[in-house]
Amino acid sequence: MPEQTITKPKEEKTKFPILREVRRQSGFTRLLGVSGIIMSLALPIGIVPRIFQGQELSESHKKVVEQLPQVSTAPARRAPDTNKLNLPGTVEALIETEIFARTNGYVQQRFADIGDRVSAGQLLAKLETPEVDESEKEAQAQVLTTVAGKAQSVAERERAQADLDSAIAQVSQAQASLVEAESDQKFAYSTLQRWKQLGDEGAISSQEVDEKENKFKTTSAGRQAAFDRLRAARSAVVAARAKLRAEDATVNLNAANIVASQARANRSLTEKSFQNVVSPFAGVVTERTVDTGMLVTSGSENSKTSLYKIARLDTVKVFIDVPQYAAVGIRAGQPVNVELKEFPGRTFHGKVARTSVALDPTARTLRTEIHIDNKDLALAPGMYADVNIAVPTTLKAFLIPANALVSNSAGQRVAIVSKDKTIHFNKVGLGHDLGNDIEVMTGLSGGETLVVNPPDTLTEGARVTVSP
Repeated sequence: MPEQTITKPKEEKTKFPILREVRRQSGFTRLLGVSGIIMSLALPIGIVPRIFQGQELSESHKKVVEQLPQVSTAPARRAPDTNKLNLPGTVEALIETEIFARTNGYVQQRFADIGDRVSAGQLLAKLETPEVDESEKEAQAQVLTTVAGKAQSVAERERAQADLDSAIAQVSQAQASLVEAESDQKFAYSTLQRWKQLGDEGAISSQEVDEKENKFKTTSAGRQAAFDRLRAARSAVVAARAKLRAEDATVNLNAANIVASQARANRSLTEKSFQNVVSPFAGVVTERTVDTGMLVTSGSENSKTSLYKIARLDTVKVFIDVPQYAAVGIRAGQPVNVELKEFPGRTFHGKVARTSVALDPTARTLRTEIHIDNKDLALAPGMYADVNIAVPTTLKAFLIPANALVSNSAGQRVAIVSKDKTIHFNKVGLGHDLGNDIEVMTGLSGGETLVVNPPDTLTEGARVTVSP
């Protein structure tokens, strides 16, 4: 009995608190559920208007943005340090010449044809020239005649020299005779004076005096004769000298005749050597208009037909016309690349050989000659070529698209889009027109965003949108 009385109260005590706890939890849960329902009903009432308001603002902003002018842009670029030019050119032989006949005659035989490679001095054709052969013989005979004439004139000159020497000797002899005659005259005169004195004194006879006087007259006549002989001898010397000079002139004339006849003979030999038509340099025969038996005449006038045309092709040349803006950068020895459509993937390397220095006043271009090695003869004269050459620039410049330039009464300007998407116009100083691009020398610092094809309605400070 006591065990039952003890347990019953315990069971009663534990049951009632549990029921109360369950009741409390269920009431709180109901309260939370009611609160959630109330909040779920209240949230749409406050949030939905805000969502609609944000959508309306986005739509309004979108409409405003869509109403702004939309422009396309391009950056201002720093001009490269070199201008890469691509210019057209035509391949030409380094040397090309026509071979004409230098003498009249008939073609006896030809030794070259079109396409043959010939070396310098190689025989191309042989001519038959009978008239030149006869002329050469005549010239040689004339040389022999003039040589003989000169030998004869030399002998005459030697004879004249001997006559002059003899005349000079006679002058010397006549001078000695005159001196002797003068001495005899003086002696006879002094003797005559002494004998006259003795005759006056009567020491000698008058006949003896007369003899002495006659002796004096004889010596005086001898002196006069000696003087005359001396004068004649001197005249003979003058005549001999004149004759010697004449013979000298004859010798010189004959010597000149020899030179002239020898020149005629050499010319005949030269004309005879023209029977052999040879190549002036190593090259390729590109034309032949001669054949065996053909009559050819010397000369290179328009009426004369050339025998051959030879071109040197181991090195070829290409002429290009460099525009004025790049002409200052062209130098001899500058490397050049040449491409042809006939050789895809192959680049021919050449160098600038020379320029015309002066620009063409009409086209404002510099004539430039380029040499290209052509050992394999791949390049033929007449081919069209694309020449690529890098020309260093001398000024700092920027490149802009040609359609970004605005030209009007305000001058040359560009429209720049700032970071806040507003338009600012800058005046620019232009350089060279490169086609798609234009050089700008002043007005830009680099990195600007420029409007391409700006509309006329675009104004300073206008806001724009940039098309992607």
